[in-house]
Amino acid sequence: MAQDPEEMGLADLARRGDHGAFARLCARHRERVWRIVSSAAASPADAEDLAQEAVLRAYQALAGFGGRCAFGSWLCRIALNVAHDHLRSAWRRRVVLCDEEPDPAGGGSTSAEALAEQRERQRRVRQSVAALPPKQALPIALHYFEGYSLAELARLEGTKEATLRSRVRAGLRRLEPSLRDLVGEDAAPPLAVEPEPEGCEV
Repeated sequence: MAQDPEEMGLADLARRGDHGAFARLCARHRERVWRIVSSAAASPADAEDLAQEAVLRAYQALAGFGGRCAFGSWLCRIALNVAHDHLRSAWRRRVVLCDEEPDPAGGGSTSAEALAEQRERQRRVRQSVAALPPKQALPIALHYFEGYSLAELARLEGTKEATLRSRVRAGLRRLEPSLRDLVGEDAAPPLAVEPEPEGCEV
């Protein structure tokens, strides 16, 4: 895909020390960076810290940006690395709860017991995902919790979609023993397993 000439010009100015050009570039891609780091954050405050860390790393590495890819893709890969690093530390020491919960006052049909059970299910699924190796945990979190397609993640990771899909598949297999009791005969599994293409690396 052709690069945006205006963005290329801003990137060139930024490499020469134009702080305003760098700020404009980061502002363009703030939402994408936020979405990536939010998947590894326990709160909006944590996500803001991670987004700032991604921007700081990008600024420190700016001299090495050669323009071989779009600035947005380069920045998002840095954000992905920040999220990877956070998963190795914070996610292994805390429980990440799902932000979206049923409103018990909404229709009056959700009992306190049912709400507590759903919260526990969400906690266990996310905690189990967080305990996976980072190469499996982050794509699973971004794909199932944030709605990224595997094709999008493969572009951000700079790897083949088949390889990423295989990593996700391997991670889901590792989740099965710890989450098996959550799946009843008539219930869908916490995370659906997709068919695995042949000949993929993990």
